Formats: sequence, structure tokens, C-alpha cells
Amino acid sequence: MARRVGCDGCHGAGGSGKVFMEDTQQGRIVAPNLTQRRTLYPDRASLAALLHEGRTHDGHAPWGMPIQSFQHLSQREVRDLDAWLRALPAVENTALPPGQWSAELTKLISDGTHPWLADLKPTPGNTPPQAPPIEPLALGRHLALTTCSECHGWDLDGFGDPGAPPPLAIAKAYTDEQFARLMRTGEVLSGGKSASGLMSGVAAYRFNAMTDAEIQALKDYLDSR
Repeated sequence: MARRVGCDGCHGAGGSGKVFMEDTQQGRIVAPNLTQRRTLYPDRASLAALLHEGRTHDGHAPWGMPIQSFQHLSQREVRDLDAWLRALPAVENTALPPGQWSAELTKLISDGTHPWLADLKPTPGNTPPQAPPIEPLALGRHLALTTCSECHGWDLDGFGDPGAPPPLAIAKAYTDEQFARLMRTGEVLSGGKSASGLMSGVAAYRFNAMTDAEIQALKDYLDSR
């Protein structure tokens, strides 16, 4: 579960923390060491508030966390993530540098004008389900919203930026077998890795944790759109 939704992809192996992004525009964005920060979210309710609502322990913006995706996680999935988080062996990652936001990013977040701030909050009126759906198409939609939307657009139709991952209508070009291979190994339709390497890397690391039934449900849903 944690692998599929990307917890250790951003926060590093074993949740030990990782430099998520570093550039002149945003500065250094660090996904913190979860084994040190988990005490700030001492129970499942506080973790659910973070994942479903973007409510951090002290009110800071959960920069980089795709709350628009996580808002759809079921209560059972949050329970599983909570169990995973509590079970992580404590680790001291002394090599992890502190985060250092750029002055521009700090200002835009402080004055509430950064265009990505809306992504850190749930859709008004959203109600997470108690458990993932059982019916295949409904399960496929659930998986798409909680697994694919952070890169392919909250509505799965892309974010529209040049060079951004495409709308997921592209899945219709794949046969079931080709789609399963993509999700297991990262091999794209034309063979080899994706143009940027992002999809191939994410698939090989995260999506191969999905079951055959989950991958087929996802494919069936994407084909039905």
C-alpha cells in the first residue's frame, strides 16, 4: 500500500527521508524522515487528517504531498498506512540535509498566491470511502485517483503543461498484456523506457506492488472512460 501510493518513493527507503526536489525556483524541498516525524501524528485520526484534508500538526503547508490524490484513500487504506508507519524501524539519517525553501516560494505560500496551494487541500464535500470498492470498474477508478492522478492530472486528463505526463486516454492504446508489462516493468508501448524515464521508474518501483486483479481493474476503467 505504501509502495503503491508513493510514501517511500518520496520519503526514501524505510521512510528515512530524501531530498525531494532542489532547484533555484523552489529551493531544497526535503521529504522528512518519517521515523522521526511520526510522533507528530500519534494516532490514525491525525494521519487521516493529514492525508484526507492536508491538515498538518502545526498548520504548515504539506508541500509536495498530493492531497488531491490522498483525499480518495479509503479509511481502511489509511489504517494500513498507519500500521506501516508505526512499524518502520527507527533510523537516523544524518546525511539528510535540512529543507531550505527559496524566498520566492516562501512568499507565495505565505501570502496564499501560489497556484499549487489548492492541490494541498481536498475537494469540498469529498467523503473518503470506508474501504476500496469491490466492483472492478469502481476499483479501477479508485486506483486511478489514488495512484495515477498526482502525475496525470487530478481528473486524469493531464495538467496541460508542456512535457508533462499525458492524459490517461493513452492507456487505450495498450493491450491488456502491454499495459500489465508497463505496470510491472516500466516498458512503454514503443519498447524500452518512457521518454523522460519517470513513468518507467515509477512503474518498476511502485506499481509492481499491485496485484494482477488491480492492474486489470485499472486498465478496464481507463478503457471505459
